[in-house]
Amino acid sequence: MASSIDEIFDDEDDLSEGTNELYGIRDGVLFIIDTTTPMFENDPHEGIPYFVQCIRQYIEILKQKLVWNRQDWMGLILFGTKKWDEDSKIKHVLTLQKLNLVSVDNLKEAIKIEGGQWQYYKDIASSTAYPLHDVLWHAARAFSSIDVTMPRRRVIFFTCQDDPCMTNNDEKHRIRVNVTSYSDLGIQLFVVGLSDNWNHDLFYKDLEILSTKIDTDDYKRTSLKDLVEQVKLPCRNMAKLPWRLGENVTIDVSIFNLSVKTQYLKKEWISKIANTPLTSHSYYKIANDDIEDEENDRVPTPILETEIQKYQEFGNKKICFTLAEVKSLSAIREPGIDLICVKPIYYHPLYHFGQPYFVAPAKSNRKDNKLLFGAFINKCDSRNLMLVCSVTMRKHSSPKLYTMIPNTKNGGFYLYRLPFREHVRKLGEFSLKYMYDNNDNKPPADSKKVELLQAMIKRLRIQYDPTLFSNPKLQAQLQTVETLALDLEQREPLPDDTLPRDDEMRELVKDSLHKYNEILNEEVEGEGVSDAPLAKKRKQNSEAIAKPAALDKESIRKLVEQGKINSATVPQLKSMLKTLGGKVYGRKEELINRIQAAIDFD
Repeated sequence: MASSIDEIFDDEDDLSEGTNELYGIRDGVLFIIDTTTPMFENDPHEGIPYFVQCIRQYIEILKQKLVWNRQDWMGLILFGTKKWDEDSKIKHVLTLQKLNLVSVDNLKEAIKIEGGQWQYYKDIASSTAYPLHDVLWHAARAFSSIDVTMPRRRVIFFTCQDDPCMTNNDEKHRIRVNVTSYSDLGIQLFVVGLSDNWNHDLFYKDLEILSTKIDTDDYKRTSLKDLVEQVKLPCRNMAKLPWRLGENVTIDVSIFNLSVKTQYLKKEWISKIANTPLTSHSYYKIANDDIEDEENDRVPTPILETEIQKYQEFGNKKICFTLAEVKSLSAIREPGIDLICVKPIYYHPLYHFGQPYFVAPAKSNRKDNKLLFGAFINKCDSRNLMLVCSVTMRKHSSPKLYTMIPNTKNGGFYLYRLPFREHVRKLGEFSLKYMYDNNDNKPPADSKKVELLQAMIKRLRIQYDPTLFSNPKLQAQLQTVETLALDLEQREPLPDDTLPRDDEMRELVKDSLHKYNEILNEEVEGEGVSDAPLAKKRKQNSEAIAKPAALDKESIRKLVEQGKINSATVPQLKSMLKTLGGKVYGRKEELINRIQAAIDFD
């Protein structure tokens, strides 16, 4: 059995999926919430206590984890309480949810706390105890007790006190020494200040710098919004590679991804007999055996992986390779970035394909590593140059050509993959006829019509921001998870933000729309086409069914008997169901069946 060898050489997604299974993609997030008395004061902007605001952030991230990746770990710890764990000698530290795999049960408990149980924690809040050293040590021990590979381990600390009052003068020194060990354990500490007057430089800035062992000049405070987005869709370190500039000249760099593909809930195969999950296994077989199997009623023998071959065409002949030979052919270069040449910056957005990466200097003991990398960026940026290089991400992956475009603001290079001729889409002759310009192929409309359309487009133009538009499929799955967690009935689907808002758009171009209709009507009349039959047909359809508010049970019964119920719109069907006292969610076919069942029942 043979297939093209290009499928392995050019399929980068398959390599990345295999890498994820090998190294794992689990992330660990441990929330620490200050539960002292000031945390239960109302936030002037949100109108709710700071403590409830933290619980909401925890619930939001937990929902996202339940949909995107259920292999992630999360936990919730409170400190500064009058009660603490019974099996622990640490006082004033209460573990609400141990660091473990995310589950729907954890979501149920967190929702109950937000609903009203937070009053209980307000009653047990302490006004004197502030065991910051103990809770940070407890969080580090929670991660150390887990023997699971996690690329990212985060401790998110919520508080509204920027300069906590310590009873012991040496307490702050003990905390700094404790946080220094976080870098050795691979744990990142993020401190989120909640009050308006919160000063990050008083105490907590030093803790974040010590936990990651970075320079003070490189430190950037992360806002709550950015932090939540990083926890939901974190940028990952794809590889740590040597950048070979020449003979015996290398720079250690790290490659990060700029976007993360949204992962939805996976389909589960369930046995109809036992109602238990099934495990699926795939195997290879010869395609021609399907016809013989139907005639002879025999089970085809599966093909072993060693018998499968990939081929590459050379001179109209298929040269076959085994899978082991294909892997050896792909390992042409050692993992790393090899500089090929330097060119003036030139790129076109249409020629980019695939997700870009970002190259930054890696953490290294060499002092010249970061200096040489920074000098390279400044030199390329000042002379408007880009680098063409060959990148080999993994040991058994084929090298690919990339361009490195400098970005001095973020201190790194954007890595764009170079396309080949077959990767660039070719437009057909039919499509090229409708691509107009001001020189060769001018638009057929006159200048007034073009100016009118340009004015309409200018009014309807918006500044695109992905955070303003929610993923409808993802929102539906989040609603399903919440419905299961709270044992609720199926609710109506959420409105789709990606659909155009017709009423608002018409309001924006109200004046221009009248001019557009006048021009369009003149063209239709000039061609001798009458729109009277179309208007008559619309009038008949509108008269076929009365307004939803005017329908009663008897009118609905007549529509069902006459068969006109199928021509009703979804809003009209929902209005009828409200009159009949039925449920108003679902597709159009389900609404019609529900109306017919209600009429037959009467």
